[in-house]
Amino acid sequence: MSRAAHPPRPEAGRGARPPLLEAARVVGPGESALARARRMPLGAQVHEGARDVLVTLGPDDGADVASVARALPDPTTLGRGALVVVLPDVASARSLAGRLFAALGRAPGVPRVLRCTALLARGYVDVGGGVDPETGVDLAWGRVALETNEP
Repeated sequence: MSRAAHPPRPEAGRGARPPLLEAARVVGPGESALARARRMPLGAQVHEGARDVLVTLGPDDGADVASVARALPDPTTLGRGALVVVLPDVASARSLAGRLFAALGRAPGVPRVLRCTALLARGYVDVGGGVDPETGVDLAWGRVALETNEP
């Protein structure tokens, strides 16, 4: 079978296509730094009253699934269908090591698998992950369920 007969493979590690995001609130320890960023992931505009949420993680939030899950907003406090996007970078105090890694383009980050698993553990649905084509940021996302199973 010729190579042309096979469909093209997606680029390794790129994941699913990120969802569209027009406006989002930023929550977490990196809130102020992200709000000042020149380019927001997914082209989002920061808007305090937005339904969707961008989550930044702190130094204590990326150790394991439980710590990432604790950093996520409670889905019952968000509107049905709200999108929650969890960023990989950890907001930390400025240290020599942190500045060095940032200069080399290797800031510490939380693996996508931990962020996606934490979203599932908190009860989010339509969980996925991928790379934002505009900024190159590795994202994990989930939505608040449209319907609940409660009586």
